[in-house]
Amino acid sequence: MTKSRALVLGSVGFVAANLLHTADHFRQGLGGLTPEVLLGGSVLTVGAIGTLVLALRGHPRASLAAAAVGLGSAFGVTASHLAPHWSAFSDPYPELDVDVLSWAVMLAEIAAALVLASLGIGQLRRQATPREAWQSSST
Repeated sequence: MTKSRALVLGSVGFVAANLLHTADHFRQGLGGLTPEVLLGGSVLTVGAIGTLVLALRGHPRASLAAAAVGLGSAFGVTASHLAPHWSAFSDPYPELDVDVLSWAVMLAEIAAALVLASLGIGQLRRQATPREAWQSSST
């Protein structure tokens, strides 16, 4: 078990962006959100915190969690907030009267999710590549 500082920092950044996005939804008022959007956001928050805990503990599955939660969150937030209305999971910002702060926080969460995913994928690739093969191919 080795703890990756980058994965911990990426997880902290994603948790912070996720909680800011959640706080922004409270600021806007939860009345217009469907139960599905609320459930989806709750699942993302649990995943974010779980990934942070795994990263802090240096768990062998932390990089896999970071990749899965990061990609899933980036996709989910994008589908919910940027795509036109498509289901009960939709909360499309272009069709709503949301301010620039809401846009900034939502886009920051997507960016943080993509950073987390890329860190997780990078760790997975390093774990899958034997050190000897990596060193011999670079010489």
